[in-house]
Amino acid sequence: MSKLFQFIKIIRLGDAFIIISFLAIIFWAISRSWNMPSGQYLKIESNYEDPIIFSLNQSANKNISGFLGSSVISINEGKARFVKSPCTKKYCIHHGWIDKVNQTIVCLPNQITISIVGNSESYDTVNY
Repeated sequence: MSKLFQFIKIIRLGDAFIIISFLAIIFWAISRSWNMPSGQYLKIESNYEDPIIFSLNQSANKNISGFLGSSVISINEGKARFVKSPCTKKYCIHHGWIDKVNQTIVCLPNQITISIVGNSESYDTVNY
């Protein structure tokens, strides 16, 4: 316990303010991202096909052609995920289910992206 008391003696008022401010910002960011709304649609983009949008209110498996071959994407109970992909590391499959707006899974080797979108377009950044 003596080390804890020594640490408390070293901290000044400004140090405590900075620590508390950073903790508040971290908790605010986590709570904001945790409460993202659920999406209504799945947007699938591939370099070989135009973007396709599916409703998340269905249960289906979709075959999408990519650079390395065909990937299988599963839609079930308002969620989506990669089920099968010809890439070597399978990071896209290990990512699991997504269901919140702006969540994305990218299969870089096969050049396929799936994203959850809502009723209105939202932007992460705007370029001029």
